[in-house]
Amino acid sequence: MRTSWHRTDTMAENPIPFYTHGFTMAPMAGVTDSAFRRICIQLGATCLVTEMVTAAGLSRKSVKTKSMLKFHQDEKPIGVQLFGAKPEDFARASALVSPLGFSFIDINAGCPVKRVLRSGSGSALLGDIPRLLEIVRVTKQNTDLPVTVKIRLGLTRENPVPDNIGELVAEAGACALAVHGRFRTDFFAGEADRKRMKQISELSPLPVIANGDSTSVEAALKLRDDTGSTGLLVGRGAWGNPWIFRGLNGGNPHPEPGELHDTIMNQLLMMMEYIPSPQVFHIFRGHLVQYFRGFYGAAEIRNRAVRTQSLREVDMLAAEADIAMHTAVEE
Repeated sequence: MRTSWHRTDTMAENPIPFYTHGFTMAPMAGVTDSAFRRICIQLGATCLVTEMVTAAGLSRKSVKTKSMLKFHQDEKPIGVQLFGAKPEDFARASALVSPLGFSFIDINAGCPVKRVLRSGSGSALLGDIPRLLEIVRVTKQNTDLPVTVKIRLGLTRENPVPDNIGELVAEAGACALAVHGRFRTDFFAGEADRKRMKQISELSPLPVIANGDSTSVEAALKLRDDTGSTGLLVGRGAWGNPWIFRGLNGGNPHPEPGELHDTIMNQLLMMMEYIPSPQVFHIFRGHLVQYFRGFYGAAEIRNRAVRTQSLREVDMLAAEADIAMHTAVEE
């Protein structure tokens, strides 16, 4: 699929324009596994990122953690996102992932979940900028891959990140900065603070990728343009609606007749390659309820989706939903 990256002069020296100036599927724990990532790139995402992977787990050579590094040959370009609290863990983890075929390493300094914060990881790093910068430095020192950073606007409105955070992470070795336009205490409530995002973008020598409130093609492009960002990191807006990536590339942002059914079945069949039954159906129910929205009768279909236990049941329900989506008014 032909892309339409929002190009700027910085692309000339940029090693990862597919991320910094494209439309990336944002990492979402428990959502963006291999199957869903493949769906997104088939529909126009220019870049993918793994679910966040613990640097400490990789440092300890945890088998379970290392399994999260697996990706399909069709999932390229793809970055690996690491989270943690200790620079020494990032040093070992970055060296371990470097030869595995990833396009870049992303450092998570934005996750707002309490259990992540309690370990000093994710958004907690925004309350200790020197430690965040040391993590960027040691990561870059232990890899030949480009290093990027994902942040929020700060822990609280009273404790924002420095206006020149882009300059700081650049000096530490990062080549791009993704900014979610909320504070940690906001979680996902309210609207992204576009004014603050623009301030960070204007002062940053690095490309800035905007994240937050990309619920539609129009909203996503407006977020990018309002904030002066070069690219987009699309998260919740793509869950159940991966066609948003096609729309961002100038195509139809909605599924064609038959496409909802086919996409659901393709994703499930890919998940069955690495998740056994019946576990795969329990996990896939979360995706189904996201796909079944925005059309008459969707609520009733969602109620049945959470009880699906077989390939045949999902097949029949997806076919029914596809017909309802294209023959009835929106619910």
